[in-house]
Amino acid sequence: MQMLSEKRKEFMPPLHWLRAFSASARHLSFTDAAQELLITQSAVSKQVRLLEQALGQQLFIRRHRGLNLTEAGRNYLPIVDRAFNTLEQGTRSFLGYSAGRNLHLKVNYSFASFWLMDCLDEFMDAHPDVQLTVSTALWEREFLETSADIEIHYGREETFRDGAIRLRQEMLMPVCAPEVAARLNTPDDLNGERILDLTGISETWDFWIANSGVKGLDLNNRHYFSTYVLALKMAQAGKGVTMAHTTLVERAFERGDLVAPFDCKVVGRDGYFLIRNKGETANPHAAQFVDWIQAKFNAGR
Repeated sequence: MQMLSEKRKEFMPPLHWLRAFSASARHLSFTDAAQELLITQSAVSKQVRLLEQALGQQLFIRRHRGLNLTEAGRNYLPIVDRAFNTLEQGTRSFLGYSAGRNLHLKVNYSFASFWLMDCLDEFMDAHPDVQLTVSTALWEREFLETSADIEIHYGREETFRDGAIRLRQEMLMPVCAPEVAARLNTPDDLNGERILDLTGISETWDFWIANSGVKGLDLNNRHYFSTYVLALKMAQAGKGVTMAHTTLVERAFERGDLVAPFDCKVVGRDGYFLIRNKGETANPHAAQFVDWIQAKFNAGR
């Protein structure tokens, strides 16, 4: 009995049984379902009956002039249809990729959130023949988990392989909401403010203090976050002052969501680097994306 129970938990009905059930439920007729599936009416009826036996549930009430779904059938149908929809969409995506239309970008999460998503539609409009797949990585090790046509990393130049393209020289600065900046006239005014700092990177508040020449800061109300996304969201809401670099805040500066309370920038050691897969399977659309993003950054300088 135990082994039978375990087998039942792992049971997956054959796809042709599920297709017969879905088509029959849509038409409420074995005959019409058979015409759609290009098989005989008796074959559809048999496949549905085998599915019912395997599930231990009656899915249809058979009537002389057609079918009605039972309560079990009504509950099961959305599950089956969602599964087929997922399979269909995944197959379309795969066919697009295999046909050379798909361009896979794997991008640093903060870069995607604060820069790329604001303007990626421009690339889509300019290249309607390209089907994008965009995934993100919060930490560098996540880039090892998948292979993308183009990757955008954040880090030190010497850690990347030859051919990595630096998108810009980043400048590091304190940023906050305008209402917070109104009470910050000099760096000394940071004392007593809620400071939002980052973990896992080298360009923290301590790096900025060491390189800005600012003296006498006592940042004792400091809190730590694992990603710029969290720290910048709090800063935009007027709930603290965070450290950020040029690329992440330029859109927020344009909108007025964030400001630099005083002009005290330092040159960042890290930056965003674009790496293109140039192996045997190099994507022909990758060059179009490289040209587009370099033009965007050059125009912003």
